[in-house]
Amino acid sequence: MRNKQERNYASVRVYHSLEKSLSLTERNPSAGGKNAKLLKAILDRAKEANDYGFQDRVALKVLSDFTAQIVDKGEGMKLHRELQHISDEASKEGGILEIKNSTLNLENPEEFFLGRHSIREFSDLGIKDTELKRAIHMAMKAPSVCNRQAWYIYDLENPEVISAALSLQNGNRGFGHKVKRLLIICSDLKAFVSYKERYQHWIDGGIFSMSMILALHSIGIGSCCLNWSQDAATDLKLRKLLPINPEHSVIMMLAIGYPNDTSKVCQSPRRPIEEIYTKL
Repeated sequence: MRNKQERNYASVRVYHSLEKSLSLTERNPSAGGKNAKLLKAILDRAKEANDYGFQDRVALKVLSDFTAQIVDKGEGMKLHRELQHISDEASKEGGILEIKNSTLNLENPEEFFLGRHSIREFSDLGIKDTELKRAIHMAMKAPSVCNRQAWYIYDLENPEVISAALSLQNGNRGFGHKVKRLLIICSDLKAFVSYKERYQHWIDGGIFSMSMILALHSIGIGSCCLNWSQDAATDLKLRKLLPINPEHSVIMMLAIGYPNDTSKVCQSPRRPIEEIYTKL
């Protein structure tokens, strides 16, 4: 817990359980006490180091909200009081929101989802960093195990670097030399601690990747997924080429750009729903 990155993943793993408890309408008043104590111990490490990370600050806000609900209990009151002297470190975000379902509907969801295609040739119009970060901000609403958000993106714009990276990827023949912006989407292995989670980085990374693709689509930026199911030797070649953190597991590459006014795309018909669906 002295490692800031690992501590922050631990913070979010624990505080999210308290958020879930607070969100339930039929909540057991005594539930969550053990995790509240664990979270306090994690936050004590942040206080000792005097180095609060983003998730530490959110954890402090959530723990304060949670203990305020159990102040009538002896331990809850004690915890709540102990937090007050570091309350200025707390985030303003975290805890519970109330939302209206009427704001969650797309006017024409079929047009949005079925109108997305893999674009392999892009216009010369460059993507502004602000627009890319706008898409990333939206994509980060993707769900992840315990809300750990173990995602990382490397953004490549240098033509020579992009060409070298794509030379190690075997699905860009015929158009890779035209790619002007390439994202490498990764999962941070530091977020996962149990052998039971050995596949979770692929799952969370895949969910985030799809969220990123749809976020880009929502603001008119096209994309093409480029598979990174590679052997260890090829993965190491990519890491020698680029300063990718050793703990970042590469999920996929994503070529991005604005589509031309008209584009030729693969129809890629989808299988009948009956072939992939069974009601039990």
